[in-house]
Amino acid sequence: MKELRVRLQFSASELRDVGTLAEDGQRVWFEYDPLFAASGLEISPLRLPLSQKGLIEHPVRPGLPIPGVFNDARPEGWGLKLLHRAFQERGQKSSSALEDLAFLGSNTMGALIFEPASGPQNALDEAVELAALAEHAQKVWDDRVQTVLPRLVRAGGPSGGARPKALIGLPSDGGPGFRFGEGPLPQGWDAWLIKFPTSSDDTEVARREAAWMSMAASAGIDVPRHQILRLEGIGDSFAVRRFDRPGGGRRLHMLSGAGALNVDFRRVAADYSHLLRATKHICQGDQSQVLDLFRLAVFNVAACNEDDHLKNVGWLLDPDKGWRLSPGFDLTYSPSPRGERWTTVGGIGREIGQEAILTLANGAGIKAAQAREILDQVTDATARVRLHLDQFRCTNPVSKAAAEAVEKSTERLRK
Repeated sequence: MKELRVRLQFSASELRDVGTLAEDGQRVWFEYDPLFAASGLEISPLRLPLSQKGLIEHPVRPGLPIPGVFNDARPEGWGLKLLHRAFQERGQKSSSALEDLAFLGSNTMGALIFEPASGPQNALDEAVELAALAEHAQKVWDDRVQTVLPRLVRAGGPSGGARPKALIGLPSDGGPGFRFGEGPLPQGWDAWLIKFPTSSDDTEVARREAAWMSMAASAGIDVPRHQILRLEGIGDSFAVRRFDRPGGGRRLHMLSGAGALNVDFRRVAADYSHLLRATKHICQGDQSQVLDLFRLAVFNVAACNEDDHLKNVGWLLDPDKGWRLSPGFDLTYSPSPRGERWTTVGGIGREIGQEAILTLANGAGIKAAQAREILDQVTDATARVRLHLDQFRCTNPVSKAAAEAVEKSTERLRK
């Protein structure tokens, strides 16, 4: 049987023992540490509340080998590909979810850490140019190399999402230089995540995401700092300031929609009504957080961001301030190849109009006047989509198609 001690690391000096996660190859259990259970600090209020006493068995199923809150700390997509490459280079053909978490140890997104750690715990350094790291990431993405640079595993291993990316540190004053990987940063550095373009992307993919973030901010959505990094031989990459690392060595616990609902986001679609109810429960009835989630829902509909699956929404826990909705992330033009968005609005997945949005608001206890005000603010921003695209020099056919799609979606919401 394999066991991992689960801890919350809000800072180097603030560590809390959460409990024990165990597996025997077929079954998985978790048990809260009695002192943590008595603390009242919920890490997963909906599906793993502190009220569950003793040994809690997790029903293992495809895509969800461990409880959702811990599965959030385990990367998917790109990060998991890097981890499995690292295991293969060790001569290990496969790994369990607990082995993945042990490899990461304290080098995780969010604030959950796992002990004992089995992976490299190297400090951040500047041993490679960022463009070289991006070039190697592209080769890994295209399966053109068999051996993955250890520094890319450290930089990209903890991250999620399908696209190649890396966790890096950038100087707070905007000066030159960078550090790669997950880990504590020295004073004067901030934690960032950078997305690299792939061979299948058009050349404006990074700048278009920056335009969407700008548009989201105009719509009243809280978005993190972001910038475009021009990498020699690679092109534009999109970098975003990490909101789970607020600075000063602090870490925040993050729970995704998939983690909160304890589901595999690739198999289970949701409705924004579910997420609005989840927000109200997680944030202990704070209606301002419900309004923020409603605003995000309206924006995703208006801005044709149909890749709004349950990993692309989340909540942050600060031990001093409690739960709140995370800033918006992965906001970009993303039409669904399935023809329907991942997260529906009152069961509607395409061509969503004003009536569906207002019905959604009513079901969440949002007053009609508030809902209309948010709808007007969001659609005023998305109606100016071409100005945002022009600001970031997005003029190719994909960007033009994006502008037309957003204008149509915005018009539907105004009728």
